[in-house]
Amino acid sequence: MGDLLQDLRYALRTLGRAPGFTAVVVLTLALGIGANTAIFSVVHATLLKPLPFHDPARLVAVWDTYLPQYPQLGLSPLELDGLRRESGLFVQSAWYRHVPKDFQMMPPGGDAAEVHAAFISEDLLPTLGAAPALGRGFTANEPVTSILLSHRLWQTRFSADPKVIGRGVRLNEQDYTIVGVMPASYQFPDWADLWLPNGPLLADELTNPVRHSLGFIGRLQPGVTTTQVDQRFTAICRRLTAEHPTTSRGFGSLVIGLQDDLTAKQRPALLLLLGAVALILLIACANVASLLLARAGRRTQEMSVRAALGAGAWRMIRQMLTESLVLAMAGGAAGLLLAAWAIALFAPESTQLNAPVIAFSVAVTLFTGVIFGLAPALHAARTDLNTTIRPGSSTAGRTATTHSALAVIEFALALVLVAGSGILVKSFLRLMHVDPGFRAQGLLTMCVSMPPSRNPADLYHRLQEKLQSQPGVQAVAAANTLPLVANRAYSMRFNVPGSPLIHPDSLPAAELRIVSPGYFQTLAIPLKAGREFTERDVNDSVVIINETTARRFWPGDNPVGRKFVTGPWGPKPSYSTIIGVAGDVRQFGLDSEPTNDFYFPSFAANYLILRTTIQPEALAATVRQAIRSIDPAIPISDVLSMPQIVEDTSTTRRTTMALLTAFASLALLLALIGIYGVISWSVTQRTREIGIRMALGAGTYTVQRMILRRALLLGAVGLVLGLIAAAILRPVIRTLVFEVNPGDPILYAAISAAMLLVVLAACYIPARRASRVDPQIALRWE
Repeated sequence: MGDLLQDLRYALRTLGRAPGFTAVVVLTLALGIGANTAIFSVVHATLLKPLPFHDPARLVAVWDTYLPQYPQLGLSPLELDGLRRESGLFVQSAWYRHVPKDFQMMPPGGDAAEVHAAFISEDLLPTLGAAPALGRGFTANEPVTSILLSHRLWQTRFSADPKVIGRGVRLNEQDYTIVGVMPASYQFPDWADLWLPNGPLLADELTNPVRHSLGFIGRLQPGVTTTQVDQRFTAICRRLTAEHPTTSRGFGSLVIGLQDDLTAKQRPALLLLLGAVALILLIACANVASLLLARAGRRTQEMSVRAALGAGAWRMIRQMLTESLVLAMAGGAAGLLLAAWAIALFAPESTQLNAPVIAFSVAVTLFTGVIFGLAPALHAARTDLNTTIRPGSSTAGRTATTHSALAVIEFALALVLVAGSGILVKSFLRLMHVDPGFRAQGLLTMCVSMPPSRNPADLYHRLQEKLQSQPGVQAVAAANTLPLVANRAYSMRFNVPGSPLIHPDSLPAAELRIVSPGYFQTLAIPLKAGREFTERDVNDSVVIINETTARRFWPGDNPVGRKFVTGPWGPKPSYSTIIGVAGDVRQFGLDSEPTNDFYFPSFAANYLILRTTIQPEALAATVRQAIRSIDPAIPISDVLSMPQIVEDTSTTRRTTMALLTAFASLALLLALIGIYGVISWSVTQRTREIGIRMALGAGTYTVQRMILRRALLLGAVGLVLGLIAAAILRPVIRTLVFEVNPGDPILYAAISAAMLLVVLAACYIPARRASRVDPQIALRWE
């Protein structure tokens, strides 16, 4: 212990005598460790932190799959019943409606608001191992007018009143009673404002075999695996296909851990960013190791004296590692402060600098201290008395080789990040130029919950007339969902009898869109054939299909006037007549492929869309006031311009691109500093050689060319290794790009050329300094 304290005191004194060196090392490490800590805090909060349920590792979700474009659908009532009857799989199981149902809520003495409700079985909370913070959960014979409030809704609409239990609230003009309030940690599904028990509102979805809207959660029996559940559920699906071929044919199964299910969308981008900051940390370690090696070279005489006085190799290794760990701990502390600042400014509210994140930061700090300390420690261990006498010995040569290797590694890792960043930037720019299928500029959208007791057509006409009379409003339409942000809740299967393009075992599916007359004109969606809806069409079995559907199922033909089956299924199916073909619209985001879209006419739609002649945002307050002048009880929410929706749909890609670009810039900067340091150190070591060359007639440009050639050689080797690494990692980034080849040779060539030019620019200063060496001084260099 005494020796360790002595080493520590000596390390502090030594580093204190070189404040500039110490500051550079600590700052470099702080950037690397801080970036890793900040990103890991988000990864931990999103992917690694256990769900706030009892023993969450044993919770699984079961889904249907149908065709490639429907990788995750809810279960049908028949599948749910079959799965819940299976013995030996689950300790407990439950269901919930996996898409929200919107309600108009009128709390006592408050304003009307639209809320998202989730229907759940009474055993969902016991299955998850959750309980209300106030009140109770649902029971087996729960009245259908009972509700559970989310913690968020309890705070915002009920002022966090602890006496709220038993209080009445109106939903869709019906009286309900609050029986419980869930804790802040519980949010499942994450969109739910409140929860309702099974009742008449869900009767169709619990009995209609065509509906696939039920999510299933099960708590596994000890020893049961997801593979076993998948096998049993697949057998259920096969049995139902044999018994009910019309409604159950073509569906597959997906069994997945609940935590993996809830984090699947965020995982690729977060793991990519975690990998990026890990590369930055390696570059920082190589950079610091190079600096420590250069410093060790200047301490050769000190190490030789210590060796002469009897210090063994292990003692010198321990001393150098102690200095490295002191630097690492200082850099780690600064990195932790940097991470705390970044988390407070940029991270989601759920992200915290908690004990696991701090433990990760400490582990990374110790790891980096050992990694970058090994090279100088081993260099010190190889020091002998001859080093002070022959500075040009093999030790100096080995040091030069190590310097060069570290610079090459830095540059190779930087290329991987710069190439990844370039691919994401190109992908994002291409995404921003995608035609969504409608004209987004000048559109204002809002969610308006129509009271059930009102006649939808009458209320819509009054709203339309009032809104179109407002200055700046050109047209008004309604729809059940908005383009770009639609969900799979409104899907349906269909059939074109006699078509050779449809296999009876896998009927095609389409997205159901309920729109008002004037919808296509308001959104500027082109009609490729036929006509738009009129008010007379609202009560008729007519449909407008999109161009993709027409091309797939009526290739080379005009489908206007054709009839096909749109349900219900059975011996007497109903047919719809095609009256128009609309252009394709990207319903699920700019990066989504056009789907089969069916548009049906109706006035009972809860999204209003306004075409404006001025900035849409400027009309928001006017539109709210106009709607409330007709009915103050109508809740209005999500008032957004369509350009804002377009921007919001690309937020994940934009954030990932921006962060990766920032990390790539930092990595390139550190790599350039590394190469600059190696070339500067090389110039210093070769001062005598350069003086001899110049004394023998070498000119200024000859010396500069010699130095820059070495820099280019290091950069070229780093580029080759980086390109190989980028090719290996190509599948990682493939899932995050849009219509871009992750191995684009032109992009890689441009990046490689640009990085070599930057290397030349960075190394010009030491090259210029070398060419100005005075031969007389250089020849006296020792």
